Amino acid sequence: MSTGVSVLQSWSEVGEAIYFLGERGYRLHHNPLKSWDLRLISEMVQDLGRTELVVDLGAAVLGAVRLLHEMGFQRIVGYDLEFSIFDRVLQFRDWLGDVNRARRPTRLPYRLSKRDLLATSLPDASVSAAVCLSVIEHGVDLARFFGELARILRPAGRLFVSTDYWEPKLDTQGRKMFGLPWTVFCGRDIESMIETARKVGLLVDQWVPEDLRCREAVVRDGDHAYTFAAIRFRKT
Repeated sequence: MSTGVSVLQSWSEVGEAIYFLGERGYRLHHNPLKSWDLRLISEMVQDLGRTELVVDLGAAVLGAVRLLHEMGFQRIVGYDLEFSIFDRVLQFRDWLGDVNRARRPTRLPYRLSKRDLLATSLPDASVSAAVCLSVIEHGVDLARFFGELARILRPAGRLFVSTDYWEPKLDTQGRKMFGLPWTVFCGRDIESMIETARKVGLLVDQWVPEDLRCREAVVRDGDHAYTFAAIRFRKT
């Protein structure tokens, strides 16, 4: 797997991601823009054994969890502080689909755990891949976050993190989203995050500052316009 930094540059990249997922029979994210994330995740984990443990940190709405299930992974855990009734219905529906295909009772296709993503309780070095879609911009302590990931990932384990992004920095002081603090990361923020992760053994091998350039603001929220960045790490 190659590590690196990607920035969503245009709506055409979203269209390419939607085509990529559809061609392989994978569901799209309920937010079409985040299908861009799902494509990158599918590429990151494609060569992993399907019995490896994979986790989603911030799994509400189940976009990445359901993708991993469709890809054939058998040990999937999604973490979030809350899961809606709709999330549970989707889990049950996916389980019914598995039962129908197997023509026998089977276990739930993935486990949903209501826990703080900074304290998963997973054993040390037990996870082969972890994903975290657009969560860290909501007040997550990055030192603790990367510390927990460094603990649970096995050597050579993989981590995908995406976040709201724009360069130059947008002022979101006093703004909240989903009732939580909200920041839009800028280039300097991403560089600082990569350094924070490096200190605990989570590396991005191949990237240059030019990777953080952005062209088109694909997201508009009131007077804020921005895009997404995704960073892929590996555990040393």
